[in-house]
Amino acid sequence: MRNEGSGMKDSAAAGNLRKLFLFFIFNSSLFVSVSGQAVVFSHPGGFYADTFSLSMHIDFAPQGAEGYAIHYTLDGGEPTECATRYEAPLPLSAACYSQSEAYKVKTVPDDRWFAPDSVERIIVVRAAAFDSNGYRCSPVTSHSYLIDSLLGRRISLPVVSVCADSLSLFDHDTGLFVPGWYHDPHYAYSTGNYFQKGRHWEREAAMGYYAPDGTALEQDCGLRAHGNSQRVLVQKGMSLYARNDYGERSFDYPFFGDRGRRNYRRLVLRPWSTSWSGAGVEDWLCQHLADSLRFDHLSTRPVVLFLNGEYWGIYFLEEKADEHYLEARHGVEADSVDLLAYWGSEVENGAAERWEHFYRWLEREGSDIGYIAAQVDTGAVMDYMLMQILILNDDWPVSNVRQWAAPQGRWRWIFFDADGALSSFPDNAAILDYMTYKASGAGSHTSHRSTLLFRRLFADRQFLERSMARLREVVDTRFSYSRSGALLRDIVAQVESEVPYQIRRFDKPSSMVKWRLSVSLIDDYLRTEPEAMVNEYAQYFGLEVPRDGSFAAYDRVGRQVLPAGSREVQMQALPKGVYFLRMAGGEIKKKEIKD
Repeated sequence: MRNEGSGMKDSAAAGNLRKLFLFFIFNSSLFVSVSGQAVVFSHPGGFYADTFSLSMHIDFAPQGAEGYAIHYTLDGGEPTECATRYEAPLPLSAACYSQSEAYKVKTVPDDRWFAPDSVERIIVVRAAAFDSNGYRCSPVTSHSYLIDSLLGRRISLPVVSVCADSLSLFDHDTGLFVPGWYHDPHYAYSTGNYFQKGRHWEREAAMGYYAPDGTALEQDCGLRAHGNSQRVLVQKGMSLYARNDYGERSFDYPFFGDRGRRNYRRLVLRPWSTSWSGAGVEDWLCQHLADSLRFDHLSTRPVVLFLNGEYWGIYFLEEKADEHYLEARHGVEADSVDLLAYWGSEVENGAAERWEHFYRWLEREGSDIGYIAAQVDTGAVMDYMLMQILILNDDWPVSNVRQWAAPQGRWRWIFFDADGALSSFPDNAAILDYMTYKASGAGSHTSHRSTLLFRRLFADRQFLERSMARLREVVDTRFSYSRSGALLRDIVAQVESEVPYQIRRFDKPSSMVKWRLSVSLIDDYLRTEPEAMVNEYAQYFGLEVPRDGSFAAYDRVGRQVLPAGSREVQMQALPKGVYFLRMAGGEIKKKEIKD
């Protein structure tokens, strides 16, 4: 659909034909395969201290390689018979950098565009074998090289290198990351190629994951644009799809260490720029704070992304919250799961009939807590809502909701996208107002539909009292500052050296001073707001704050010396001095140890 006045005048039939054409062009394997042959590089992709010469050879079956040639590219695109022919070892130097300058391609509406004067680069080499008639007769081998002496530094984070033909990414008609054919200037922030979804907007790409310890994964995969309204950012979100069509059914690598598994069907690259505050770390922090709570959440880790050899900033590599995630986590069959978004308004897998039947019952009656508990995992939804309350998620409950149920199973929720969390509401009660909104239509980030289940649960006094006790427990354990502050310091230490490069590339955040200020505000939040929410929650619903005699202890300068849940016997083990105790109910007491 092209822009013509008010724009988008193509017929639906023409649009469907166009989609079929694009699907064929970008998802067909157009090469003749000969068993056993591939192009082999003398050096694997990854980190190197200094430059070297790269050799290539064809690893053919016993009949030999006569009549075949290697052609390679250095710009991230797939090689054709017109690409440079390999004749001799290739000295890897700055001369091997891509000359395409993709970072200058305008990928957003004019008023949101930003491009630096230059970008960092790495060397990406993609090669394939061709026969004497010019037909490609091998898969494409793709390696990326991060050479310290060329970069002038050693990147401390893992690196993800994504390579794809420029037409797949930036062409007006077919590119994933440009306003392009589907952009309407009258709806500048909700239209464009980057808002298109589905398999016909998936492009073949090569993905390399390079860890500083020398381990790596390199394979072909599918690439799509990712995200909702923030697709109009210069730093684009991306989804990676492993499929048999591309050679491997899964990404087989322990990306998340002990936190995750080893096989992933789909992955997400979440851009740093989606952070509302500019701190960049909110989602990572909240996913780790959610550990051991009774709902599904995602493994995530910071990486540096290079796109066709050009620096593309800090991203968070994350599990994709879809039916394959549920299959891996819970052992349910992906095809059998009902996975819904926006409280059933959007079906991502399966069907919405079960949920809609339950929702209509909630509207008509909804007072039988026993029936609700038979349909919904109330322990999971309790923890899920308490998590959103404690992080003051300003982009919920209408948005960023994904619920699922297996056949004959109860409904559960997946926690994702906390970019608007740990921010400032006018007061802590605002998030509770969001969750109890009951007017028809929609308010600011809330609606009658998105709060109905919570309102029915809050109407049950026993559920409210259990949630109050659970909130106290979560604040004293998962959200204790001794833990949450350590998590914040951990992620800051991981990314801090990379933030200046992110700033230069995308101007988000705009300076190190502003970034450190944003981080310090999160630190202040973690120190004070979870405890304040305990009292706010009790007051809002007319509940008593649980008091069990336990406490957290701090010295005179505010350093925590005993975690929440401590008792008097632990207190006596401290050196003599004056300490301040934060009791389980929020009260502060002074305690002096004399000997």
